[in-house]
Amino acid sequence: MELSHLVEALRAEALDAALTDDGQIVVNLPGCRDQLILGPSRGGSEPRLFWQRRTFLGTRTNECGYLEWTAAPQPVVGAILGYARAPGLTGPQYGPVLDALRSNGLDAAIVTTGGGCHLIRVYLADGTQLIVGAPESLPPQLSQVTGWLVRHKGPGDRSTVVYHSAPPPASASASASQDHDSGAPTGGPDVHLMAKHVARYVTEAGLRHDGHRRPTAPAPEGEVTARSLSRLIGELAHLPRHQEELDNPGGALITVTERDGSNTRTTEVPAELVSRMHTVLFNMLTVMRPYDE
Repeated sequence: MELSHLVEALRAEALDAALTDDGQIVVNLPGCRDQLILGPSRGGSEPRLFWQRRTFLGTRTNECGYLEWTAAPQPVVGAILGYARAPGLTGPQYGPVLDALRSNGLDAAIVTTGGGCHLIRVYLADGTQLIVGAPESLPPQLSQVTGWLVRHKGPGDRSTVVYHSAPPPASASASASQDHDSGAPTGGPDVHLMAKHVARYVTEAGLRHDGHRRPTAPAPEGEVTARSLSRLIGELAHLPRHQEELDNPGGALITVTERDGSNTRTTEVPAELVSRMHTVLFNMLTVMRPYDE
């Protein structure tokens, strides 16, 4: 394996690698200013690559070792990727993403998958989780993110796409791009837009289900829809009309009209219902305010 071929393979994995004039490979580690220096080992019977981590000042550290000099670059590239994408190096890159999620009240952390890649996980109060990818595993550098994919994982295999701003691959087939919601937000890599949208989803899900069932559980019969809401408003308009002054303490009068202002109907609402409606409307305002920011 030529060192130049190894450099090309490392660059293909989005690592900043270069071959120096004295025959050494320099890999700039993502998330910090340190470097990984690789070069042919001069000892031993079998050809090997010696690697060592150096600080941004060029100071040698105690982190070093050997890699087998294989005919193909893949084993060496895999070992270097595993080192460069360790949580200690990946974490600092995604600090702004974690900060944005946490500032919106979300308990976010970087986790390592079984394949050695990284994702962001948000733990919710009901025991479910949000999984944040870009759109799959996180790339070595935050600057390489083109968009976000956030899934809400419930019990079993139940999963809901919460946010998808990553552009679909140009060569993706119709079936391969099924997961991409054409109506999803188009924020691309914008961290704050993603965090704001996800926080809004969590708030809406909590209010919608009032803590009685998990947001990802199957919807019961009579689920709230625009049509059911319209029907209830229509029924409200047909309640007994109120013609006199309000005579129950703490109650209220609600007037319902047609869109053009005709057919006005006024209904008296008892104090107990006024209190309940106040709570519902206040929660709705809490959810709606972010839409106006």
